[in-house]
Amino acid sequence: MRKEERYLARGNLLWESSRMMLPEHKEAWIHMQEQENNVPLHEELADDQWQELGMIIIDALSHTHDVMVTYWVNGRYQELTCTIDKLDELNKRIKVVFSDDYEWLNLRIIKSIVQV
Repeated sequence: MRKEERYLARGNLLWESSRMMLPEHKEAWIHMQEQENNVPLHEELADDQWQELGMIIIDALSHTHDVMVTYWVNGRYQELTCTIDKLDELNKRIKVVFSDDYEWLNLRIIKSIVQV
């Protein structure tokens, strides 16, 4: 076996020990992966969808039913099982209560509400 053939036969051993990533590269890679997984905010809901959403909200307010709210936050959709405490028509948002905490959700980011 010639010297050149032995050199080529050893594969990529010359560069095996230099596999590393700088912390800045790792952070950039993670950030890029997160950006690729982001989902854009849904289109404006149709009138019949708004009407159905409003009926479920009013029913949940008057009877304190548990509901599952699907909403968009930080590029992803999340589901939250909660009760609806208040409806702020002026600012177009609802106050949802879950366990010992609450959160105000803008109606624009809500994709669906389903009674549980």
